[in-house]
Amino acid sequence: MVQIKIYEEKKIDLPEAIIHCRADGIVHVAFKEKAEVDVALQNKLLNIYLEICADGKRPFIFSALNDVNFTKEARENSIKMEPLFPGIATALVADSVAYRLIANFYIKINKPKTPNKVFKDVASAVEWLNGFIE
Repeated sequence: MVQIKIYEEKKIDLPEAIIHCRADGIVHVAFKEKAEVDVALQNKLLNIYLEICADGKRPFIFSALNDVNFTKEARENSIKMEPLFPGIATALVADSVAYRLIANFYIKINKPKTPNKVFKDVASAVEWLNGFIE
């Protein structure tokens, strides 16, 4: 019999994003419309992720509403932060073709050490991430 761990469901609402710790163990980070992701925000989010994942690595979903901007410094910093990131797999949800192209380009160029995949919708992302949950 497979034992499924149930996590405490929790939401953290920041001005730039909502971090939803789901009961299935997946952490969903949804960036709000017109959020600007810079290095300071990345550091703040990383501290939250480390606190949430104190009991071990988890799968993550990242999604964004319209006009979310990642600064050049944040894009470069994300590569440096990867060894600290407590994710076992990352699903990037992009509802537009343009955002999916950008996300796939980022994955291809930066070659993350953990599995990363781009999806059109959250349901497909969750299905894929379920393969990483013990």
